Amino acid sequence: MSEVTETRAPETRTIDVDVQNIDTRGRTLVGYAAVYGAESRDLGGFTETIRPAAFAGVMDADVRALLNHDPSQVLGRTRSGTLRLTDETRGLRFEVDLPTSPLGDNVREAVKRGDIDGASFRFVVGEEEWEGDKRTIVSVKELQDVTVATYGAYPDASVELRTRPESPTTFEEDTMEVEDRTEGGGGLAVEDRAQTAETATVEERIADGLRGVRKGESRALTTAASVSPGELSSVLFDRLRAGSVVLSTGIRTLTTTADSVTYPTLTADVSPAWTAEAAAITPGDPTFATLTATPRKLAHLTQFSNEVLDDSDPSIASVLNDHLLTVLALKLDAGLLEGTGTAPEIRGLKNIAGTQTVTSATNGATPTLDMIADAIALLEAVNVPRSRMRIVMHPRNTATLAKLKASTGGTYLWSADPATSSPAGIFGVPVYTSPQLGTAETQGTSGAVANSAYVYDIDSLVYVQRTPIEVELDRSRLFNSDQSEMRAKLRGDLISPTPTGIVRVVGLLA
Repeated sequence: MSEVTETRAPETRTIDVDVQNIDTRGRTLVGYAAVYGAESRDLGGFTETIRPAAFAGVMDADVRALLNHDPSQVLGRTRSGTLRLTDETRGLRFEVDLPTSPLGDNVREAVKRGDIDGASFRFVVGEEEWEGDKRTIVSVKELQDVTVATYGAYPDASVELRTRPESPTTFEEDTMEVEDRTEGGGGLAVEDRAQTAETATVEERIADGLRGVRKGESRALTTAASVSPGELSSVLFDRLRAGSVVLSTGIRTLTTTADSVTYPTLTADVSPAWTAEAAAITPGDPTFATLTATPRKLAHLTQFSNEVLDDSDPSIASVLNDHLLTVLALKLDAGLLEGTGTAPEIRGLKNIAGTQTVTSATNGATPTLDMIADAIALLEAVNVPRSRMRIVMHPRNTATLAKLKASTGGTYLWSADPATSSPAGIFGVPVYTSPQLGTAETQGTSGAVANSAYVYDIDSLVYVQRTPIEVELDRSRLFNSDQSEMRAKLRGDLISPTPTGIVRVVGLLA
């Protein structure tokens, strides 16, 4: 008998969502197509909630934004980049760049007038759970469209209009809003800017955000000023990762919204055994332990005159952005490598318990390729493939190794082909350099001043971030000196589920 597969019909929902106070460039509708954990109104004898991450399996789908679910009225599409979907902690967030066409103009005007006040989405249920007349959507099998709706399934859904003037000189007439007509808040926000998002660089958007903050105000530029939540923070974090040696080696990055997170980890493997046919299999459990990540704050503040802020066009944004990201990346590397673990510092590679060690000599020694070979061998002994290994050394160590020559012929022993090796590798393992490694370690009874290098498995390290990067501007605290302050901060921690995947090469002399 052939298997019968149930075919589910598409369902449509318009849900209660809150408006985010976001101001982006371009004519952009912003809202939540679904809010996790929010109970729906009566859907015909039952109510439902959507479980967090229910849309995880459809985030790469080709989804269209429509007007009233009409496929002939297309407002945006994920494949073209004019519709962007984000699975956030709160729910499924979307941004739609309205087309510069009669349709886009009509939708924008209808939202502005309050004629359109709903947001909807069409989907096919994947997994579901029932408890009486309450349904929980565990997973969504298909997401067919998100829609700007004339008639919302719920009367509580509404639309809010937010506008910003094109000229900063008229900022006093900053915001015109359609009053929220509901108890719970609305579903969409419309932002109107003179320049489309596609033509604005990160620096331009930060510059615009700086100018958009009036004297006497404070504002988080990455969450509520001239950029959409999460987007600029993600861009800035990518730049931070490029500037941080440890993050750029490819270690895993996890995100949490909690003050601290406990992760399970294995401390001992199971023990399989050859077993005769029909004989009982001996049971056995692995040994578990827990590992707690406590993201800590790394921040920097810079001060500048309001004349510079108001008059620069737009170089101050580039200068401040590059400066803050540079100092954050350097300080983060220092913590990831040398952090003591004593609050408020995170624990770095140097102070993670249970790592392996290669000791160069009793009182230190000049770095050699043999030391690296020994460290690689220790990792291979715990089943780490070379494809997952990374080497981090101080520049003075890499300089010493680069000068090593064969006794006959004088050819360099360590050479890398730039066309095939980036960064340079030793025995097939990429090498990264960081001046944030300490060079004042006392080695042996002679008191020699040395430093360490690290060879590690990138899967043995996890960077846990609570806040990728936040940029904030304050134009109120330094009122008497007519100055402003710009602050950048992040929150993160480093943990190692398997410390034996880290080898510290100790006692390297200059």
